Amino acid sequence: MLVAIDTSTQFIGIALYDGVQVLAEHTWRSQNYHTVELVPAIAEMLAKCQVKPSQLTGVGVALGPGSFTGLRIGLSAAKGLALGQNLPIAGVPSLEVLVASQPGLRRPMIAMLKVGRGRFAWARFRYKRPSWGQISETQVDDIKSIAATITAPVYVVGEMGAAERQIMGRKWKTSQLAPASACVRRPSVLAELAWNKLQDGHADDIVSLSPIYVHTLSNVPE
Repeated sequence: MLVAIDTSTQFIGIALYDGVQVLAEHTWRSQNYHTVELVPAIAEMLAKCQVKPSQLTGVGVALGPGSFTGLRIGLSAAKGLALGQNLPIAGVPSLEVLVASQPGLRRPMIAMLKVGRGRFAWARFRYKRPSWGQISETQVDDIKSIAATITAPVYVVGEMGAAERQIMGRKWKTSQLAPASACVRRPSVLAELAWNKLQDGHADDIVSLSPIYVHTLSNVPE
C-alpha cells in the first residue's frame, strides 16, 4: 500500500494505491496553505479507506521542479511518513507525472509546470512506444518565450489559465492545447510510477533525496 504526495505547485495531489487499484485520489488548489492542509488530508484519506499507517509499504513523492516552498513541504511530509513507518521512498520528477498520463501522439509535446513569478518549467517530449521520452533540457521561461519556440506542430499540456491558453492559442496552426482535464497532474499516476520504481528495487536514499529546484535548471541565472 503506497501513499503518493505531490505539492509541486499550488495544486496538491494525494493518492492511495495498493499495486492493483487506486483506492483514493484527491487533488485541489491549495493556494499557499500546503502546510496546514497536506498532513490532515493524508490522515483523512487513510481513515476513509480504513487503512492504518502501519499497513503502508511505501511512499511516492513528486520532486518538482515547482514551487520552492511547496516542494519542501511535500518532501518533508513524505520523509516524515517514511521515517516514522520505516518505509521505502521513491521520488519522481513532476514533469514525468504530467507526461505519463498523456495519450500517445505523433507530434511532440511541450509539458509545463508553474514555478512562480509568471514563469514555467518546461521541456519537450516525443512519444516512442510505449511511453513519452524527454528530448530537451528542462528550462524556465515565461509563457511568451515558450510560445516563441513553437514553429511546428506540437501538443501543449500544463497548468494554463485563460491568459496562457490565449497566448498559446495564437499558435493555432502549430499548437494543440490539451483539455483542462489532461492538464491536471494525477497523484494516481505518481503512485503507479513510484510503485513500479520500488518494485524494481530503485528506492531512493531518504536522507539525500531532494527536490528539483528551479535555480538548478540550465537556463536560470544563479
